[in-house]
Amino acid sequence: MKETEEIELKDVDLFAEYLEFQMLPQMIVSAAQATLPGIGKAEWADVKFKLDLTYPGKIETVEFVRSNGKKATIGGEVVPPFYNFLGLDKRNPNPPLVTYDVFDMGSKMMLPKPIKKEYGEVLKNPAEWAKFAVDKFGAQCITFHSLEIDPAMGDAPVSQSVKYLEDILQAVDVPVIIGCSGNKKKDIELFEAVAPITESEVLMLSAADKATWEEVIPLAVKYDHNCLLWTSLDLNNQIKMNKDALELGLPRNRIVMDPTCATA
Repeated sequence: MKETEEIELKDVDLFAEYLEFQMLPQMIVSAAQATLPGIGKAEWADVKFKLDLTYPGKIETVEFVRSNGKKATIGGEVVPPFYNFLGLDKRNPNPPLVTYDVFDMGSKMMLPKPIKKEYGEVLKNPAEWAKFAVDKFGAQCITFHSLEIDPAMGDAPVSQSVKYLEDILQAVDVPVIIGCSGNKKKDIELFEAVAPITESEVLMLSAADKATWEEVIPLAVKYDHNCLLWTSLDLNNQIKMNKDALELGLPRNRIVMDPTCATA
């Protein structure tokens, strides 16, 4: 085909591992110079891109309230994330709330040397760790993980986690999420202990799953806390978890769903 000036193919399928077309300079004509038979020179018109879409649903607004009156709000989305180009009147009202993990066993964790050097002694004290995160890194929320109460991680008494949590609440004024260990028995004990003593706050119990929801959700209802609902990445399971929470009296504006993630 090298010496061929013109070739026309009809009803032909090409199968090739590598196919290259070379456009000779004299064959390239700018769009502004192009003409169409019977029409003449083409002209470009300025058109403003506009995508007019509406969404019937709305994400519920969930609020955190500290006893000092400081509040933080999540949710309220009326369009998918990053769809702000739909118009200022439709922008999602509340940006994501970035939470910072604090553990009750920071000094025992296997962390890279640069991280341990950066945090230093605060890893030994959850309250100081939380304050460090807020003051230095601007953490908007603190998630306190009580891992040591798990029998496999030390079987620490729940009272230890209660003390740590009280100290954290004194040290920072940002929203706090109360995390657990993953041991169902101890986690229920933890939430039973911390929910009443934080009744003056609107925090979040994290989490209620298929093994603990019947015990954890009523605590969130009774003491007016938000509750993270956790289930597998299955729409039907998530719908059922929400329905069960609503039937137990948990208001819509106290429900946060963790959709987890899919595996390969």
